[in-house]
Amino acid sequence: MRPPHARRALQRRDTPGRALSSTFATNLGLAVLGVATGILAARLLHPSGEGQLAAIQTWPTLLATIAMLGLDSALVFFISSQPESGKQLTTTAALICVVSALAFGAAAWFLLPFLLSAQQPQVISAARVYLLIGCVYAVSGVPMGSLRGARLFTAWNILRVLPGIAWLFILVATWQLGHASAVLLSRSYLAAAFLCGLPLLAIVNRRLQGPLRPDPSSAPKLLRYGIPAALTSLPQNINLQFDQLLIVAFLPARSLGLYVVAVSWSGATAPLLSAVGSVLFPHVSAARDPGRQGHLLATALQSGVLVAVATTVPFTLLAPVGLPLIFGRGFAPAVPSALLLVPAGAILAWAGIAEQGLLGLGRPKAVLVAEAAGAVVTVGTLPLLL
Repeated sequence: MRPPHARRALQRRDTPGRALSSTFATNLGLAVLGVATGILAARLLHPSGEGQLAAIQTWPTLLATIAMLGLDSALVFFISSQPESGKQLTTTAALICVVSALAFGAAAWFLLPFLLSAQQPQVISAARVYLLIGCVYAVSGVPMGSLRGARLFTAWNILRVLPGIAWLFILVATWQLGHASAVLLSRSYLAAAFLCGLPLLAIVNRRLQGPLRPDPSSAPKLLRYGIPAALTSLPQNINLQFDQLLIVAFLPARSLGLYVVAVSWSGATAPLLSAVGSVLFPHVSAARDPGRQGHLLATALQSGVLVAVATTVPFTLLAPVGLPLIFGRGFAPAVPSALLLVPAGAILAWAGIAEQGLLGLGRPKAVLVAEAAGAVVTVGTLPLLL
């Protein structure tokens, strides 16, 4: 038995200020890791290999996200108000997602040759293996929502960093060995993501409350909240990734490699804005006073505008020189795309704050309507604009 003060420490929730600061620090660390790994991957694989890696990962990752059925968001919502059932809700949601991931993976196995018709056979085979990422998301990605719901942001942030560190280690080891291929790197990351998820299960067992056995009676309420969130992720992912999906299907890997680097450059504006949204969701959900909820959301949105402007301007100005200097001269053709994607990324990250606030208010359907409207515009215009 642990002494009482140790047990209290395990159950202690982070304050809003501490949660925001630790989440921002983690997002900043993840951004630095993303830059480092993006540079290494680009210099190891060059545009064609970078495009092959993106082709292997894009569809399986998208399907794995959808197969989670929004249950990670459902866990944030319900555990924030019912902490005594944290373990039971988590195991129930994880089991549902394992079944869902297997079903999506089985269907995708047959569809990938058509979805990746412009890619080489070895890329298609590697993408089929990478479909296992759906099961990894079920047992690690879904319980991450539990830690946010319990407002255990320190543990959540530590676990978020582990896959990025593992990916950096893989790239450095590959650099030293001198043998880089998109297929090998994708399989190495898949194994690393699985291993990084194992500590999460132990932390959930130790720091959440309630029995560990699943509760079938809680499945309907989890799905009623989660499925609208999952349906939201469908148009959301169309808005985020339809450009890359079209390139994967119709253009050579080199074109995708250039575009992926442009997207990476534009993502440098997001760390603080996404930190605000991550912290906002459970705190809005836990606040029962509508006035308090509105104040939290309004403050976050107003602050987000200032941060978006302050980060967009320098990264736009630096793109023509900085992007080829950092990623290599072979990626210079990615600069025009980066000039468009930097302000777009800031707008997207700011909109994410509004979406997290609406989820905290228990209104996932409002987010679904907004994302669906955006998806209509995306599907109608992007094939011409791209």
